[in-house]
Amino acid sequence: MLPAMGWLRGFGRRRRDLGPVAAGLALFGFGSVEIYVPLAPYVEGESPDLAALPGGWLAVLTVLLAGYCLAVAACGSYPRAAVVLVGVCFVAQSFTPVLPEWPVVPLLALVVVCFACVAVGGRHGPVIAGVSYFVSLGIETTVADDPDWAFIVFVALAVMGPAYAVRMRRAQAERLVALAAEREAAARTDERLRMARELHDIVSHGVAVMVLQAGAAQVMLDSDVRQAHESLDVVQEVGRDVVTELRRLLVILRGEGTLERLPSLRHIEPLLTGVRAAGGRVDVAVNGDLGRVPAAVDVSGYRVLQEALTNAVKHAPGTTVSVAIDVGRTDLRIHAVNDGPRIVRQSDGGGLGLTGISERVELFGGTAVTGPREGGGFEVRVELPLSGDSAAPVPSHTGASV
Repeated sequence: MLPAMGWLRGFGRRRRDLGPVAAGLALFGFGSVEIYVPLAPYVEGESPDLAALPGGWLAVLTVLLAGYCLAVAACGSYPRAAVVLVGVCFVAQSFTPVLPEWPVVPLLALVVVCFACVAVGGRHGPVIAGVSYFVSLGIETTVADDPDWAFIVFVALAVMGPAYAVRMRRAQAERLVALAAEREAAARTDERLRMARELHDIVSHGVAVMVLQAGAAQVMLDSDVRQAHESLDVVQEVGRDVVTELRRLLVILRGEGTLERLPSLRHIEPLLTGVRAAGGRVDVAVNGDLGRVPAAVDVSGYRVLQEALTNAVKHAPGTTVSVAIDVGRTDLRIHAVNDGPRIVRQSDGGGLGLTGISERVELFGGTAVTGPREGGGFEVRVELPLSGDSAAPVPSHTGASV
């Protein structure tokens, strides 16, 4: 599908490039008829009889005609070079027996190429087109001893005014495209951050429990083999849970998952089991109907609680954690407190876990309070608005949490 779309875009560009080429060829054919087929003079009494010109002048006019037509054919791809070329040809023809104002092709070519240069000629296109236009016609009228600057200015305004309007519209379209690209890049960056946070939440809790249980098994391997085996069984079970969770995330990233498979505060038993397996105790109190909680808020609340329990397991093993989940009329409140020792640094690696909690809450316009308690231990207190006007969207098929 994508290669076909690219081919279609390329075909569209080639078709646009063929337009000026076809116009140049048509102009060459019409100009050849002007030169080699005897016609009535365009300006009665002033236009020379082309059929009576020597063959050398006809050859010069043919070369200049080719230059005009080449400039028209190239004005779409090389507008500034084309406007210089048509200006040179116009000036050169001013010194031949046939002035460029009499045949149709020279003036028409000059006007068309100047229009293209102003419209698509880049930063200096209007200046180059203006210089080429006024210098060419200025020299021609001087040589003809018939300066008609009113006509020259009128044609300039009639041609370059609309061309400049086209230029402004193109510039506006390019700005809109650039803005859309910037927004897309920002969205991609935000999506990568959300996926990174989701992976951190999935892995950190399980790995923390596995490390503690593996350490306990190593200590008790010689003194209490049965307990060591139980710790290793916990490591194996938690490892399977982590792998299952990672597979779930990958399935959702492929667009095959649904919102029902995302983490939910209604299913926090695996989190509690991990803490208990690490030797801790968890008391949970739920007030209100969790079914009223929007999916995006539900996932973020689950991840906030997961981070709080992971911190307790990592930094205060064996502690008792009290968790209160309250579903109010307008917000969801989560309060997790452990009674471990007073530890200021609750998250290694630069505090990414607590930073993740703050970022999640900020997306919803909520509040988060994390820190040590005066009597010891650590608490996490979060309020997430239930309003649908929150900044975070409902999780999409990518599976990245909000």
